[in-house]
Amino acid sequence: MALTPKAVRSPLHASVTGTAGQTARADFYIWNDPDSIPGSPTLTASKPIPSANTLTVYFDASEYCRDYIAHTTFTPSVINTAVPVGEYSYLTIKTYLDDILESTSTDLICLDGYGYFAEGHNLTLSPILMDAGTYLVSDTGDVGSISIIDDGVATWTVESRPLNADFPLYTDTLTQTVGQVPYVNLSLRGTGGNRISILKDAVEQKAFTFIEQCEPKYEVFLCDFVNKFGAWQRLTFFKVSKEDFSITSNEYKVMPQSLPYSTDENRTKVFNVNGKESIKVNTGWVDESYSEVIKQLMLSETIRLNGVPVNITSKSSPMKKGINDKNINYEIGFMYSYDTINNIQ
Repeated sequence: MALTPKAVRSPLHASVTGTAGQTARADFYIWNDPDSIPGSPTLTASKPIPSANTLTVYFDASEYCRDYIAHTTFTPSVINTAVPVGEYSYLTIKTYLDDILESTSTDLICLDGYGYFAEGHNLTLSPILMDAGTYLVSDTGDVGSISIIDDGVATWTVESRPLNADFPLYTDTLTQTVGQVPYVNLSLRGTGGNRISILKDAVEQKAFTFIEQCEPKYEVFLCDFVNKFGAWQRLTFFKVSKEDFSITSNEYKVMPQSLPYSTDENRTKVFNVNGKESIKVNTGWVDESYSEVIKQLMLSETIRLNGVPVNITSKSSPMKKGINDKNINYEIGFMYSYDTINNIQ
């Protein structure tokens, strides 16, 4: 079984071509581990071939697959371990023309990721669910994880090469269909970091450098978000943070209870008062490769800051380059995604 990773925040189309008046149909079979393909379609969609000028019709499976995927909390791994099964789904598509089977697409693994416009139609994702680059991580051990899909036809290994030459190279073989490995090998924690090489049949596919950093002055914020590949990714914000508090309310004029009126009573009264808390955080000096990951953070629909749900308030950010900006720092704003006064009913 050679799994094909698909992004379902962008459309995932199946097509059927026929002649005018024929009926096209797509049967979608969707499931999560540890289940297997359902005996009958999860859902069926059909439409006629509209005219002699439009002989191909399309069916979009993406939103149906997203119903089977959820990201609630991120628990980074300290060893090679499995990604929670609810963070991806499987899909088989069967297409029919006048109830005659036309094609079957199998072994599709769906993630809540997306493709850029320039990447084209029905994007197939990299099985390594994170962009290569150089990242700063906390030296306290609160590091993140890289998620990797084992395509079932190759041997996938991870090499952890220490940045400090006094320590040996560590190698691990992946055994999970969708697994995650820590940014910094457990045996190399506190040594300055490591370079992670991910190899397919001994050929390097992507490489990452994770540099441990001590921050003695500012509070460190761990930001977990679902990236463009549909997997959790962790960024660490090391430098100055600024918190803000604002309120919302409705103000009305009220009638006096009796005449003559009391001057001790409010003639305008505030109702439905509640508060919102927000924060701005800074990365500190980072590598030029952060421009892409900051873009993915701003496009994410699921973000946690120190484990607390937040929504991003920064609507724009310069994509900084080393040739223009000798010292690159990103400041990002977040709003905590709840009201200060509990009003959940």
